[in-house]
Amino acid sequence: MMLYILVVAALRLLVPLIFRIQIEGRLHIPKEGAVVLAANHKSLWDPIFVVMASRRPVHFMAKEELFRVPVLGRILPHLKAFPVRRGDNDRNAIRQALSVLREGSVLGIFVEGTRNRNDNGEKLLPLKPGAAMLASKANAHIVPVAIQRMKRRITVKIGQPLNLPPQLAERKERYEMISKALHEALSQMLEPLPQS
Repeated sequence: MMLYILVVAALRLLVPLIFRIQIEGRLHIPKEGAVVLAANHKSLWDPIFVVMASRRPVHFMAKEELFRVPVLGRILPHLKAFPVRRGDNDRNAIRQALSVLREGSVLGIFVEGTRNRNDNGEKLLPLKPGAAMLASKANAHIVPVAIQRMKRRITVKIGQPLNLPPQLAERKERYEMISKALHEALSQMLEPLPQS
């Protein structure tokens, strides 16, 4: 935890030297309880922007290849990251994510499943069901996070927590309803930035 605090403090000092960051809606992240921060994904910098936008520590799934990089692989677990095999139904990563949420912590997920390399940064890729499934199983708040970038200007918009459909809905239908509401929220939040 100490390394995490030190790294985040350093990022809060150094990142503004590279980017002009504006964070909107920070108070929408619940102060306690399980939270899924469901964000779009355009850049390798996005996990840093999500961490900087949250006053609470954020856990992330990171592709397992990163854990094999000599120094990075040893540091990532101290930064609250855990490995996931992409393109696979990684049950260990799912169990770890549910454990984070059941402890009442914050989990960051990039809901497009990969970086969106579309030239039109406001257009989302189809959302993966993982955020909806994890939030539903752990009864966690799901909070949309829209990251926009125009050169060195970054805007992180944090939306209000979504209202989850009742548990009465069939599981797959419930995940689809949550994903649809999340897609709509993120699409609205990703309206083009005004030119300056």
